[in-house]
Amino acid sequence: MRITYNKFERELNGFLKAYLEDESFDHLKERLNLPELDSDSTSNKINEFYREQLKINNHHSKDRIRIDRIITFSQKRLKPEKFCKFMNELANICLSEGKLDLASELFRKVIKLTNDEQIKAYSLLGLADVFSRRAKWSKSQETILSAKSLFKSVADNRGLAKCENILGTIYGELGNIFKAKKHLLTSLSLINSDEDKELAANLYTNLGIIYNIQGNASDSINHLNKALTIYRKVGNHKNAAGVNLNIGMVNLDANNFDAAIDALDSAIETSKLGHFTSTLCLSYLVKAQVLIKLDDLYYAAEFADKALEIGHNLDDRLTVADIYKVKGVIERHLENYNTSETYLLNSLRINQSMNNEMNIAETLFELGLLYGKMNKPDSQNSYLRKSQDYYRNIEAFSKVKSIDALLGFSSAF
Repeated sequence: MRITYNKFERELNGFLKAYLEDESFDHLKERLNLPELDSDSTSNKINEFYREQLKINNHHSKDRIRIDRIITFSQKRLKPEKFCKFMNELANICLSEGKLDLASELFRKVIKLTNDEQIKAYSLLGLADVFSRRAKWSKSQETILSAKSLFKSVADNRGLAKCENILGTIYGELGNIFKAKKHLLTSLSLINSDEDKELAANLYTNLGIIYNIQGNASDSINHLNKALTIYRKVGNHKNAAGVNLNIGMVNLDANNFDAAIDALDSAIETSKLGHFTSTLCLSYLVKAQVLIKLDDLYYAAEFADKALEIGHNLDDRLTVADIYKVKGVIERHLENYNTSETYLLNSLRINQSMNNEMNIAETLFELGLLYGKMNKPDSQNSYLRKSQDYYRNIEAFSKVKSIDALLGFSSAF
């Protein structure tokens, strides 16, 4: 049987070759060759273009066995501190591929093993990132504080900038847009954007997201295009796909649906080629939202269902909550109001359990629209007002105006 390599394996091979001597690398590589399974089948009811976009390989190879072999093999051949650096980089590869359990184990192992404050700080930073991706906001913030203390002791501004960046994303997820923006701008001030291009691009991306939440599409697109230019120059296809996803979201919010589709199709194509599963899941989800706006409800449902399948596989509760919201919107358009209510209430429950204020506000808004369709004016007004309170607090005045129109008031803004 011919051996094929997925993206995770290719990254591991390149990383291992950089650390190990050729003879050791070749010896280890022989132990790591594992075949992949065939890809899934998808619905044959949709047109060829969409079928190709939805056709992906969800098979997960025996990553834990592979990682265990790598650790056992490498620990015998590397000096202790170099081995700890090696483990941090290996953990970050796992993290970038969404293998959060593996990444967490590796970062924790380094924290116990190393006496080097800088190495330990980067392990804590990685662990904080794991907590953040699992929406364990308090644990993430506590871990970042420990990492910041160590970074300050070794005068590592880049490490401090990374801490501020994660804090910015946490506050963004929690819906505290002002704190998010403050941390992101602090992070940008700590680096030389000409020298640390990828971190700068990541910050431009995050700031672009913040500006879009505040209803400033122009500044959002400007920041996202800056990030996209950098990622293309350095050949970071994964993050370029993520930026195109965000450009798609900005254009969706601005009702520029053709531009949104173009950006999302680019994100989907790149994500499929690179096996960027998390970005692919979100791209399917946002494309479903655009298709709803275009009244292509059947196609929207197909993309939402595929996103839900991947979201469950990734154990990404925040994304699953978003997908439930979108499925609720689809069912509302199909006039299946009870089903719509179930999806939206599920979305609201998950978001409330994770204190995700922005997503709570979005779901409250959709519930308000649903109760309007169900001729329940008291529920409609109650949910819309709760949603509007959040948008007013973050000064997203375009959202405030749109809700005022639904409530039958003229806005003072």
